[in-house]
Amino acid sequence: MRKQNIAILVVAFIGIICIHATNKVYLVHGYGGLGIELKEIQKAIQKTGYVSEIYIYPSLVEDVDSVANALFHKIQKENYDTVSFVTHSMGALVVRSMYEHLDSLTFFPFIHRIVMIAPPNNGSPVADFFAQFSFVKHIIGPNINNLTTNPLMGAGKYPTPACEVGLIAGSFGRNKGFNIFLKGDNDGVLIPEQTKMGIEKDVIFVKSSHVGLLFDKKVKKQVTSFLRYGVFSKLAK
Repeated sequence: MRKQNIAILVVAFIGIICIHATNKVYLVHGYGGLGIELKEIQKAIQKTGYVSEIYIYPSLVEDVDSVANALFHKIQKENYDTVSFVTHSMGALVVRSMYEHLDSLTFFPFIHRIVMIAPPNNGSPVADFFAQFSFVKHIIGPNINNLTTNPLMGAGKYPTPACEVGLIAGSFGRNKGFNIFLKGDNDGVLIPEQTKMGIEKDVIFVKSSHVGLLFDKKVKKQVTSFLRYGVFSKLAK
């Protein structure tokens, strides 16, 4: 009888925690983004009951690490129990950079899931091309170097997330992609297979361009599916 009472108390305690637990989804746009391009995905997320916010930052002016630091402290102040992220393009690097600030002594909400849409996790060959010209960063900002395929100085330098990650990449599905100047399949900016970190829980490829993914109905359904269940839906059309 005593064991049953203890079990009931434990269940009740867990129930109270769940009732009062708070969570939020942050949508982080990419290089050159304005945030408005994430509105349709945000609407889909909100329909499922999530509190959400599009985090807007000056991607052509501020370095990824500075943006990540500002977002990190913003989330700390908001004091949610759990947070998840939906990122587009360079937004994935912003979230990855935040992991530099995480340690056992620093308060930060539990990071549940990240949905990365067209993430340059291993850099972009397009960035490689422009980064070779020293004057370019004075025109389009410092992040051009952070987007290169250089494993030490480019996108590969950022920490790997320690949470469930779902990856949605654009793919033409043929030997040639949306950008004829890139070798093989591509979304116009990235090569699909190079978007992976190797730790993803689920990965899907959608026939769409780098920015077009944000306006694809299938992508909206898949984003909400992963946020809710940790897997992409095989039935989304």
